[in-house]
Amino acid sequence: MYKLFSNIFSPAVAVLVLVGTMQSACKKKDVYPGQSLPKITAVAPGSGVPGVAVMIKGENFKSVTAVKFGTVDAAAFDPASVTDTSLMVQVPSMDSGKVFVQVYYANGAGYNAAPFTVMLKPDISSVLPLTGYPGDEVTINGVNLDIVSEVKFGNVPAAAFVATKTKIVVNIPAAAEGGDQLITVTSASTGGADTISFNVNIAPQVFSISPATAATGDVVMVTGARFTGASEVKLGTTPVTYTVVSATEISFTVPAGASSGAVTITTPNGTVTSSTALTILVAGLAFPIYDEALSGNWNGWLGGGWGGNKDLANATPVRNGSFSIKIDYAGGWGSPLQLGGASIPFGSYTQFKLSIYGGPGTTGKRIKIVFNEAGGYELTLGTEGQWNDYAISISNITSATSLTAIWLQEFTGTDYTIYVDDMGLN
Repeated sequence: MYKLFSNIFSPAVAVLVLVGTMQSACKKKDVYPGQSLPKITAVAPGSGVPGVAVMIKGENFKSVTAVKFGTVDAAAFDPASVTDTSLMVQVPSMDSGKVFVQVYYANGAGYNAAPFTVMLKPDISSVLPLTGYPGDEVTINGVNLDIVSEVKFGNVPAAAFVATKTKIVVNIPAAAEGGDQLITVTSASTGGADTISFNVNIAPQVFSISPATAATGDVVMVTGARFTGASEVKLGTTPVTYTVVSATEISFTVPAGASSGAVTITTPNGTVTSSTALTILVAGLAFPIYDEALSGNWNGWLGGGWGGNKDLANATPVRNGSFSIKIDYAGGWGSPLQLGGASIPFGSYTQFKLSIYGGPGTTGKRIKIVFNEAGGYELTLGTEGQWNDYAISISNITSATSLTAIWLQEFTGTDYTIYVDDMGLN
């Protein structure tokens, strides 16, 4: 019986088993799609300084929400401008060295990285001075300045400069254009650059006036810079006839009636007034204050002074007559001759005149003529051992309308002796 059932049912069972197996093998498998991750294929350039633009190319960038260089967020990254195959950023401010540029999906859902090298960039912090003339020395301060290969003022490169890590010393090029512009420092090795604002002054300059004292008819030479195209030269407030000898020299003849004063030169690029005055040697006196003795015109008092001694009845040397004032300066900065307490309207008088005989060592020394105990005019003494006649515009000494006091103050800081005669107003 067992054998009979076995023979009958075995094929059927085999068929059922086979069908079941085939059905199991043909059943559709569940498939879950994998997420597409960002992939960087190129970074251009592969190195750069902070601020340089970098293009990152690749795949699946559309969902990128962040870009980093090392641990620092990329600069100028705009997720809205990202395409599926490229994005643009800038290297952020960071230390130099090898890093990885990385792209990220939100919440860390995707990430990829590629190598990048951050290069050094020169960085300017300040410049001193803030303005200067062509040829002047300028100091640029900052960091990474030792990698600088070129310094420009506007579009004009400096001929040479000295650089350390934190400082560049450079002279403004002679051909620099005038006005507000940028100083640019550039590194050829890294491509980095930085700029700072600066002003180049191309107005004329006066360096010296020779001689320092002159008489009517004398030729005076003014040495300086950028005199080309000069349209006017003045001695004090008086226009003079002049010759532009070169870009660095102007000559003129002292006109009759000229007073001591600064030299002013005007060119198309500006006007300059000399820091020192040309002293005009003249004779003649309309309102005597000292002539043989303290004049009765002086309606004030004679004080004791300070910083030396004086003698108002000195017998030799004298300019005119029999007496002069001897002044011995001791210790510097003193005024042994001290006149005060007067009330003398200047009225039509425009000049203060006096004659000075300089003792040994006085050539080039300075005294300060002070009216009314304020302000004053620095007078450079002429050749020692002779009488020199001086005329100074009252407006160069004081803006007051009347005279109350006179000092002849030593203004070099040394000891010496002078003699004064024929002092008064014209």
